[in-house]
Amino acid sequence: MVQEWQQIKEELKSGLSRGQYDLWVSTLDCLGCDDDQLVLGCKNWLHVEWVRGKIHDRLLQAAAARFPEVRGIRYKIIASDPLQVEEAEPETDLGPRQISFADVAPEHRPLFNPRFTFDQFVVGQSNQFAYATCRAIAGDQPFFNQSIYLVANPGLGKSHLAHAVGNLFFSERSGTRVHYVTSEQFANEMIGALKQDRIEGFKRKYRENCDVLLLEKIEFFSGKRKIQDELVYTLDELLDRGKKIVCTGNASPKDIPKLNSELRSRLSGVLVAPIEPPDFHTRVAIVRKKAAYENVKLPAEVAEFLADQVTSDVRQLESCLIGVMAKSNILGVPISLALAQEVSQALLDSLPNLGMENIVQTVCSTFGVTPNDLRSRARGKQLSQARHVAMYLCRQYTSESLASIARAFGRSHSTVLYAVRRMQQELDGKNASLKRQVDYISRRLETGCLFP
Repeated sequence: MVQEWQQIKEELKSGLSRGQYDLWVSTLDCLGCDDDQLVLGCKNWLHVEWVRGKIHDRLLQAAAARFPEVRGIRYKIIASDPLQVEEAEPETDLGPRQISFADVAPEHRPLFNPRFTFDQFVVGQSNQFAYATCRAIAGDQPFFNQSIYLVANPGLGKSHLAHAVGNLFFSERSGTRVHYVTSEQFANEMIGALKQDRIEGFKRKYRENCDVLLLEKIEFFSGKRKIQDELVYTLDELLDRGKKIVCTGNASPKDIPKLNSELRSRLSGVLVAPIEPPDFHTRVAIVRKKAAYENVKLPAEVAEFLADQVTSDVRQLESCLIGVMAKSNILGVPISLALAQEVSQALLDSLPNLGMENIVQTVCSTFGVTPNDLRSRARGKQLSQARHVAMYLCRQYTSESLASIARAFGRSHSTVLYAVRRMQQELDGKNASLKRQVDYISRRLETGCLFP
């Protein structure tokens, strides 16, 4: 039956993009026959609904051709424990869960994004070091450094590489105990373990029962001291035992505010690999590879136009391409430069404009103060610096006049002018700490990630 099921899946490739096949069909399991029903296993009810709505009839026809007794198809949801199988109904409650395949049978695929593999990652000068290091960590050859911290602005491929590591371990060494978790999930799991008196089990999971830790969005730990302490102990244990760690963040450890010195030291001690925005040729290659993955023929002028329009965010670049492909498919018109111009203009014009309120909120969340603090008459050192940074960035990123900025902060025109000039002098001088803070906030403003 295994051979026939593989033949059925191969037959379904026609009419589907590679992305659709990898995400929905390759992850579909054949659980056998029950009377005249072919029983298929899905990851969750969303998976069931897609298969029912898109390929059910083709599935039934292909199955009946190979199994004459089959008259219908029944879907079941395979839980994280492969021994637990549930009837698939839309009301099935499947909450978000973390990815760990240490105890999952080899035939069951984890929830790593199948598109995020090393083969699908477009390598250029901006990301070559990060790519090569992740590939080495995921390989079976000894590597002098078992841990890496990927640092980049949103949308440049950090998560792609983290998932690629997980996908490679699953496909080649499925017995490896791999835990993929965001920092928020790690924190929530720890808090839940404390409330339910299960903290020892939590510690064992991440310290003893883990060969590879994939931990995303480190900046979430900013200001969360108790959780930072727990992470320090976890990292120490894993590093001492020679385990592999891949962390990602929007800023390097030294630039994330409100990290305790121990955690900052541990994170700075691993190999830090920055990913920069891709150059034009790499962006063109990204667009072409994405289109090829979806089996779409893309004119060269369209690929080059999109690469020229979106320069700093790969995710946004792919969104523009997806918009072009979707509109072409829905309207039944060929992909052209005019269509690409129309779609990209609509998408890029819809991005939010920066206002003073955005800047103030982002500065406040970075310095740990409130907007009312900035408008108050208090003059503490940290508060004064936060106020000056906010005034300076309002001047840099908005078209507001000095008088308008002064009114927003309840100050005089001359006070704002002094703050802007003083900040420029500090940044042009040797105040490295202040420069790192301003650069960190600027990156968040420029990428639309306004709040840490």
